[in-house]
Amino acid sequence: MFINNKIAAALLLALTSVTVQGLPVVEDNGKVHLTATGRSGHLQTTLEVPMHHGGKEAADHEHEDEDTAITGRPTRYESTVLARRLLAKSKSGVLTTVFPSHLTSPRVPAAVADTPIGLPEYIASCEEPTGNPTVLSLKISTATINANAGSNVSLSLSWWDEYVHLTHQQPWSAANLPRLNLVGYLEEIPQPEVDEAGIPTCFVAAHPDSAMWLPGKKWAAHQGIWTRIVVQEVYWIGGFGDRNYIGWFDPEEWRAVTKEQWEAVRLPGEK
Repeated sequence: MFINNKIAAALLLALTSVTVQGLPVVEDNGKVHLTATGRSGHLQTTLEVPMHHGGKEAADHEHEDEDTAITGRPTRYESTVLARRLLAKSKSGVLTTVFPSHLTSPRVPAAVADTPIGLPEYIASCEEPTGNPTVLSLKISTATINANAGSNVSLSLSWWDEYVHLTHQQPWSAANLPRLNLVGYLEEIPQPEVDEAGIPTCFVAAHPDSAMWLPGKKWAAHQGIWTRIVVQEVYWIGGFGDRNYIGWFDPEEWRAVTKEQWEAVRLPGEK
């Protein structure tokens, strides 16, 4: 373990109860030379402190270990590509909105004003390669009402359940599996863009039961609208920080990832 000059001085003070004058001098062999003042006046003291490979060499060795650990982790952009694959492979996520300051509905408690609420929601990636998830928003849903009142939205996704589905076993630590949060706002997709992207077909392929509330259907259980989450920021936790990237992505890099790129990578448990 590397012990620096200040620690060596503190050890000497604790052992001798003297006042140190000036800075300690540390030699490569681990000896610390100090001039101190005690009850008997000035005294010259040499304290031998065990060091690993010498002071400077130990510090350099620690930096080398840090550099090696950093080099072994995926870069931010590599992690961005993995995150885009996670989005493409996800069929649901927790959509969070915030209740408005002034609530008008008698069915909503006044105490939840300005409070976030997150609920599971169907999603699909029907507008590749934009990186903006598609949501079939029901007009009666809390998320839609809050978004219409001006709330931003965030969508949380994880690889936890899909890992179990793929491998048929529990991970040794779910905390070491990827998850991310998309921050942005909800906007309605114009009908021409819905038709051009084939969004109904794409969404129903991911969620067959959603055919029961497709927008424009007279027999639909609820009135819905096609919306997208316009992603403005992305936060990623790739797993444990010593081997994975953790932090914010560059929004431009997020939007620049192509389908070919995320199709070429694999998440934990995939073959």
